[in-house]
Amino acid sequence: MKRAYLVVFLLIGCSALVSGCYSSAEYLKNATPGSSFYNFNGVHYWKDNITMHASGVNSTWNMTIYVKNDTLDGKPARYMQVITEGNGMNITYDIWSNATTYEVLKMHAKGTIGDYFQDRDTSKLQIYTLPDIGLSYYFVPFWPIKSIMARMADGSIMPITVYSASDNKGFSVTYWVSPQVPVPIKVEMAEKNFKITEMLLEYG
Repeated sequence: MKRAYLVVFLLIGCSALVSGCYSSAEYLKNATPGSSFYNFNGVHYWKDNITMHASGVNSTWNMTIYVKNDTLDGKPARYMQVITEGNGMNITYDIWSNATTYEVLKMHAKGTIGDYFQDRDTSKLQIYTLPDIGLSYYFVPFWPIKSIMARMADGSIMPITVYSASDNKGFSVTYWVSPQVPVPIKVEMAEKNFKITEMLLEYG
């Protein structure tokens, strides 16, 4: 499907901007690194709904991430299984990364994107064809732009802090995070011609 290929192309383009992204704050000593937005030891899985708006094309799909401590070649590693479903993308990624440095050590993909089927080890750079799962912006310093109190469906109040970073060329990444939730409630990656939004549906 052409739309599926367009999604992947734009995600790759988004990843090319990552290295130039930094906090807009003049002094970074109080900045928060992107790695702090994910408590991998406090979650077994989470599911996001992904929405992309680009050049008049709207796409949506779901992404479920399972995470656990594992080993690779006899050494400790973080293992993540990422399952994407919808919009012509039905593919499972197996990803091993260094739990300390976040370096992707190995990545395997199995499934279909449009009419293309793959079942193979892939380049580590293919991590950037995925929306953020905690391995794309971990090194970027973020600055809080506002704090809000959100009322939940059960009537409880949840504190949420919004953090953002920009490359000062039009590309920005923004996280909505709460100390009560181990992964971001919302992630938004935006540029002049596109916006990708991840909304947390559930976790456990």
